Amino acid sequence: GAPGAYSGPGFRVVRCFPGMPRREADRAVEDGRVTVNGVVVAPSWRVMSGDLVKMDGKLSQWEAMAEAAEGRVAETPGGTFKFKYLKYYKPTGVACTTDVNDMSSLMHVAALSQLFKSSKERFFPIGRLDKDSHGLVCLTSDGRVADALLQPRRKTAKEYRVMLSREPSDEDLEELSNGVVITTQQQRGVAKDVTARTRACVVERWAEDK
Repeated sequence: GAPGAYSGPGFRVVRCFPGMPRREADRAVEDGRVTVNGVVVAPSWRVMSGDLVKMDGKLSQWEAMAEAAEGRVAETPGGTFKFKYLKYYKPTGVACTTDVNDMSSLMHVAALSQLFKSSKERFFPIGRLDKDSHGLVCLTSDGRVADALLQPRRKTAKEYRVMLSREPSDEDLEELSNGVVITTQQQRGVAKDVTARTRACVVERWAEDK
């Protein structure tokens, strides 16, 4: 097939939007915001090589990402399209989502809104920062990057630097390094809270910059 083309037996349309939580993608498809070759489809629809997948009129370059997601290496098709990457320093109060109905989302940031409006391709954040946090966020139209960095099977290491309201004790650090019990909302299927212990990790003190 053509370079970068999807060669699998069928890829679920809701998986064509990396960087978007599965429930959010399901809802977008159910709301009729997603088309395949100009036709509104159901969340269970599977796309094949050559299908044009769009959300809100923005083209998703899904084929190379789908190849990577299913364990095959896809080449970037020379001359067909170019992936784009953008660095954005997110301030507090901005939500790392492309939900047009959320006025705090990236879609409504003055520095980014024109990009989302003028681009023919869909841009999305690679990962997320909490709404009340700030820091560097990368946006791209390349689904392969999101797959390589975010899929659990890749086991990509993540590093976080946080500020606490007090000096942590050695016992605090040991407790954190052994994992803590948290409750999160399941992103797939029926909405429900899931309580589990996080994985063990390395926790270190950072000296304050002078």
